[in-house]
Amino acid sequence: MSEEYNAQESKAPFNMAIATLMSLRQTLDHIRNIEARIDFSPEERQRIKIELVKRFYVDSSPLIMDDTIVKRYAYVLELKPITFICIDKQSQKQRKRIRYCYDLNVKLDIALLNLQVELQKKKYYMPPKDDMGTIGGKMS
Repeated sequence: MSEEYNAQESKAPFNMAIATLMSLRQTLDHIRNIEARIDFSPEERQRIKIELVKRFYVDSSPLIMDDTIVKRYAYVLELKPITFICIDKQSQKQRKRIRYCYDLNVKLDIALLNLQVELQKKKYYMPPKDDMGTIGGKMS
């Protein structure tokens, strides 16, 4: 038992890059799951997706580690749902409502795609070809 403990002690106790990649995978899974939720209105799905894409951008930035690339996608933080004011005909009260926007959805998908491509350029998603033989042992 003490041998196992010593073997674990010599390794790094926590790998932030792996934890970040797992978090990014969870965020992508959440985005996929939200888009599949037909019990939510399209406006609500888009509102949630915007926040998840922002989270993906923020979480992936430390892995990209290139200020010009990170700044190129900073616009993601400023994305917000399209809103309009709706007036109740009876009470004349104004309410702010969200409107689904197809163009905004495309913009979100393109940002996600490009961020994933940038992560792949850093070899975070797929290991180099020479590491492919050992990947099976690491995952089991």
